Amino acid sequence: MSKDVFIRSKQTLAWLGQFAPDDQANAMALAKAMRLVSADEFTTGLRARILQSASETEGAVALLAEREMLKDGDTLLPLFEQPVDRPRRAFGEKALAIRGDMDIGSEGLIAQLITDFSRADGVKFLNHPGPDLLRAPLNTSSKRTLPVRKVILVTDLIGSGNRAWEYLEAAWRVWTVKSLWSMGPERGISFEVIAYASTEAGQRVVESHPTSPFVRSVIPCPTIDTEVSPELVEDVKALCRHYDPYGKVRGALGYRDTGALIAFAHSAPNNCPRVLWAVSKTWLGLFPKRVTASMRETFGSEVNPESVNQRLVAMRQRRLAEGTDWSKAPHGALERYLLLAALAHPPRRRDVIARKTGLTLLEVETLLGEASSYHWIDKDSRLTDAGQAQLSAAKARSVKAVIPERLNLYYPMSLRVPAQSSS
Repeated sequence: MSKDVFIRSKQTLAWLGQFAPDDQANAMALAKAMRLVSADEFTTGLRARILQSASETEGAVALLAEREMLKDGDTLLPLFEQPVDRPRRAFGEKALAIRGDMDIGSEGLIAQLITDFSRADGVKFLNHPGPDLLRAPLNTSSKRTLPVRKVILVTDLIGSGNRAWEYLEAAWRVWTVKSLWSMGPERGISFEVIAYASTEAGQRVVESHPTSPFVRSVIPCPTIDTEVSPELVEDVKALCRHYDPYGKVRGALGYRDTGALIAFAHSAPNNCPRVLWAVSKTWLGLFPKRVTASMRETFGSEVNPESVNQRLVAMRQRRLAEGTDWSKAPHGALERYLLLAALAHPPRRRDVIARKTGLTLLEVETLLGEASSYHWIDKDSRLTDAGQAQLSAAKARSVKAVIPERLNLYYPMSLRVPAQSSS
């Protein structure tokens, strides 16, 4: 689905109409910078990351859907109930976290995804297991034969990182969990957090937790700082503060001023600027009260023939963009050329490539591996002479004549347990 459909929709135009004429250009820049994630993209991306993590794990993985943890006043409660007196051995086959606050947004979708994994392979994937299942390699009720070696917390977004950190902290306050973690990943458990999107700042917060979790995401979270043209960043932030429906400067860019520019088919996060979702007597957000149901039909992939030329021009590849009908390109060619174009100029980090191209991090990783195997890039991801030749040939000839269709990308989709695994 083209981003233009979203921009031209009645709801977007009505939202833009609330701004003063002189401010509408900056408001349009804000709307165009939004990443709109469809339900299929959401589940497909998380599924691929979970499968990737499981394939790297010898043993079973415990899957937990992130949600708000229970508190006694300001005190965070442990993830599992445990005795007050020694020995503080926690019991139970299910995580008590399910008693926490849960709405029908991402938690419901992720819970269903986890259920699908456990139904397809209940030995490899455990659905919100309690301490009994985390502790025992063989349980008579589950007939499990693989010990749990990894606990994976699954979420839609790591914005500030606070919510994921609190979930890990609730687990860390269980003596049984702490004991299993202290045994190391080969004999005990390790922690991982998988998010559809994550900000750099939020990821650092999560990684700072004592459990030392490994964090992987499907895409880097777009923000005002990363997606809006540098010359417009401060103007767009000022716009969000000036039109904040709550009339406050603090938090106008979203929870903890994250400034996230992403909306999912199930909801828009509160990390987005309030001007996008808040409602008042004088203001109607683009996604009122964070509900995206009326707009989800306009959500779709960031990489499509309509948008690729704009991305190529932004990457200083105007000659490659001009005169090319990407709708007729062989399968996978569009993604490969976006990658080569992104690598033509630094920086060449995976997250930067993903932002430039609109590809997911998993797609970028797969394409980088492919480019390396064909000697198009060196060990530092710089284009080799062969890689430069691919771009030069594309500018002189049609895309179809350069990269053959047989080089199809591989994305793990099956719930099968990997034939070979490594720690």
